[in-house]
Amino acid sequence: MWGIVPSNFEPFHNEAIDSIDQKLKDIWHSLSKKGIDVDLMISRSLLSPATCFLVNPDGFKTVEGAFRMTKALSERLRGNSRPFEKKVSRRTKK
Repeated sequence: MWGIVPSNFEPFHNEAIDSIDQKLKDIWHSLSKKGIDVDLMISRSLLSPATCFLVNPDGFKTVEGAFRMTKALSERLRGNSRPFEKKVSRRTKK
């Protein structure tokens, strides 16, 4: 499991999907140079937020954003890329 997407407020808002994507690919490249079968490793891997940090100034919104970014990163790595919007949607009460 790759806990790669930050879920605490400041690191999440200072990070972008492009930089996380590049960090992960750099790690995989480094492992490949050391003889690790990266294709095999990736086929058995999961992406996740780095932590589940629920004590944020915005409550759960950053954590939800981290899960959305994790999903978008997964889709990007699989070649099913869609634009990722970091803005947290506001829920309306019915």
